[in-house]
Amino acid sequence: MAEVKKIMIVDDDADLINLLKTKLEKTERYKVVYTTEGAEAQKLAQRESPDLIICDIDMPEMDGGEVERALSEKEQTRNIPVLFHSSLVSKSDVESSGGIIGGKQMASKSGNIKELIIRIESLIK
Repeated sequence: MAEVKKIMIVDDDADLINLLKTKLEKTERYKVVYTTEGAEAQKLAQRESPDLIICDIDMPEMDGGEVERALSEKEQTRNIPVLFHSSLVSKSDVESSGGIIGGKQMASKSGNIKELIIRIESLIK
């Protein structure tokens, strides 16, 4: 059996987190940790050392770009890949750009779980 990878989700939508957590853990390939607050992401990433962070862009208080900047400032978290997961981009935007928008790895919330898993796998090899 393959090694279980740890995925950290940062999103202010608790229902979406629960859905993603359930779907990802059901594959038995991922363990999911999460926070609904961008400001908590740095502490959680340092404590949990995830293989990948899935981060919403549009969040109150601290947006996804600010979360990524905070993570990049710490030695322990700067090399963790971040996949932005947003409703601000469409599935077709992501498909036509090869998943890179504004120089950032991106997945659309309108995509399905299989597409998200493909993006996850491409980033954590």
